[in-house]
Amino acid sequence: MHRLVALPPAYRVALAAIVSSVLCGANVWAAQTTVLVVYATRPDARIAVLADNQLPRLLERKLGQRVSRYSEHLDAARLVDDARYQSAVTDFLRIKYANQRFDLIIAMHEMVLDFLGTARDELFPGTPVVFFTDTLSRQRIPNSTGVIAETNLAASIALAATLQPTVTRVYVVTGAHERDKVFERRARAQLRSFESRLQITYLSGLPTPELKRRLSRLPDHSIVYYLLVNRDGAGAYFHPLEYLQDIAPVANAPIYSWVDSTMDHGVIGGSLKSQERQTEAVAELALRVLRGERPDSIATMSPDLHVNQVDWRQLRRWGIAESRVPAGTLVMFKAPTAWERYKVYIVVSLTLVVA
Repeated sequence: MHRLVALPPAYRVALAAIVSSVLCGANVWAAQTTVLVVYATRPDARIAVLADNQLPRLLERKLGQRVSRYSEHLDAARLVDDARYQSAVTDFLRIKYANQRFDLIIAMHEMVLDFLGTARDELFPGTPVVFFTDTLSRQRIPNSTGVIAETNLAASIALAATLQPTVTRVYVVTGAHERDKVFERRARAQLRSFESRLQITYLSGLPTPELKRRLSRLPDHSIVYYLLVNRDGAGAYFHPLEYLQDIAPVANAPIYSWVDSTMDHGVIGGSLKSQERQTEAVAELALRVLRGERPDSIATMSPDLHVNQVDWRQLRRWGIAESRVPAGTLVMFKAPTAWERYKVYIVVSLTLVVA
């Protein structure tokens, strides 16, 4: 027979604490939240990289439990035009997630929302949706809420006119992909108010060699406005930021943009949509749904996601005085002056000399 040995009171307290900790850990694990994030971008797009990193951390910090995040990336153009692609995507998701239940789906583009509007009941019945769209007229699907924040393409031109008041010509660069054409149509509508004082030329869907040739020979008092190039006029596909970085060195005029991912890729800046603010706004609504609020009872949000930003190095390159930068604009990549870098050593040295 085995004898039962009575443990001292202190050991019993310690053992109870260990058991309690293990059980609590098991409960937290069992209560983990599972979220599916669906993008209409490439996996290496900045919004996808940023959101995949930040969304779980933002939600975990507020929920106090682990968030398991799954991601899918859909081809936006083919979602619109290719019925076979839509069918194939539906079949793929049905098989892949046949035994997986999600607490929430996050749709990071309105084309994803369109897809879920027709396929959710089949793929993820009853699952709530939080979405992001930049179309103000967008209607919600049942059991959803979201962030509706229009992309302001005109504000970057207004900032450019402040930085460079002698500008008379704007050359707008966009590609031949369906998503590129969406941005071109928006730009034509939003920039119409500048046409009385600026000559606006759309360099749309050109083969890359032709675009580079045009950009290298722009007249004086010109600027370039880079929108989006996923595919050029020759049918070649590109990563939009890599494309920007390729054409920026040949342009003989300053380049502006509309989104913060273009910073450090050859642009001066602009009134740039903050993708970090976008992610935070989506996370705020996702948190409310995961805490139990009905999505249909949560009003959509329409925050201003734009922040004026300029690249100090590009200001110097194009001879634009920093004094022209409006108050409140973020000045990025500014190199410290000799005084800022060595002021401690200078002060100490002068003190010793005086002493």
